[in-house]
Amino acid sequence: MYFIHMIPGIRMIPPSQLSVLTTRNNRLFTLLLERELKKTGIRSGQLPVLQALQDGKSLNQKALADFADIEQPGMTTLLARMERDGLIQREPDPADRRSTLVTLTPDGQRKSRNIVPIMEHFTDTALKGFTPLERNILVTLLERINSSLKSQL
Repeated sequence: MYFIHMIPGIRMIPPSQLSVLTTRNNRLFTLLLERELKKTGIRSGQLPVLQALQDGKSLNQKALADFADIEQPGMTTLLARMERDGLIQREPDPADRRSTLVTLTPDGQRKSRNIVPIMEHFTDTALKGFTPLERNILVTLLERINSSLKSQL
């Protein structure tokens, strides 16, 4: 267990500042990521779908919405745009005729391979100067925050 007041360079901040910093960091990361992704024809909102369908996977819209933590209508709109842009294709689900399966097109597969190097670059940039221990602590704390927030949904 770490005691924040005992770690050199760490200061106590009010809880409201944590929200401000989290929002600001998310916005900066998203802006920089969008700039880089734009060069490849991908938008940050498409990342969960591209990640979920990597390696030839096929999923229905509900599974994709659950994976991306977005509502079904938002996923419907996102998939329509991705289909229009030639990133995904939909086919009837042989196990359930009322449902369709979504897969990446060859272009979607090619573009999805760009995701990991771009994400790694921005993570390395954001965490420049962090020790491996600090990176692990940050990831652990972010996972705990994520879990706490998800439990409120």
